[in-house]
Amino acid sequence: MALDSLRPRANGFLEIIGKPFLKIPPNLISILSFLFAILTGLFIYEGSFYIILAFISILLSSLFDAMDGFVARKTGKASMAGDLLDHTFDRLSDIAILAGFAFSSTGSIYLGFFAVTGVLMTSYMGTQAQSVGLKRNYRGILGRADRLLYIMIFIIIQIFYPYSYSYYITFTPFTTLLLWFAVAGYLTMASRFASSFRELSKK
Repeated sequence: MALDSLRPRANGFLEIIGKPFLKIPPNLISILSFLFAILTGLFIYEGSFYIILAFISILLSSLFDAMDGFVARKTGKASMAGDLLDHTFDRLSDIAILAGFAFSSTGSIYLGFFAVTGVLMTSYMGTQAQSVGLKRNYRGILGRADRLLYIMIFIIIQIFYPYSYSYYITFTPFTTLLLWFAVAGYLTMASRFASSFRELSKK
């Protein structure tokens, strides 16, 4: 899906809804995004009625996640320290949310392990390209924006159609999501590695 490629278009939307956030320090916005991500993971783990709360909290986490960088740029407070803080909380947020899926009653710890490592390696490969002198690598089918959208979609499926059937593994909305994140995560990691390696080999 690679929604990260739509970042320029998203900036126009942020301009419209972002004004109320300009008075909030961008680092505080990053922290709020992380706190709502933790709540999302806890609500997913609890299941039942809490799944509805999980959907609300992931919406808020995503909103704050989009706003921190926007506010930092608009207020002239963008910094390397802020970027480090943002990326650290992003990865911790990924872990918190996926742990909720993995340890939930309809999830899978084993699939959760591969989903988490796939997602973390995807993000690592994107920033590692930048650390060796290239631009940050957003290639692949599973960027952060894609992950957040998939999480919202599968939470909705769990609310309205909580299917469960077995074929070697038990498929539920949550195990399906974890399996997809595992496969797509490692494919995205491989894509980013290959493109960065080719670019570095030309130098």
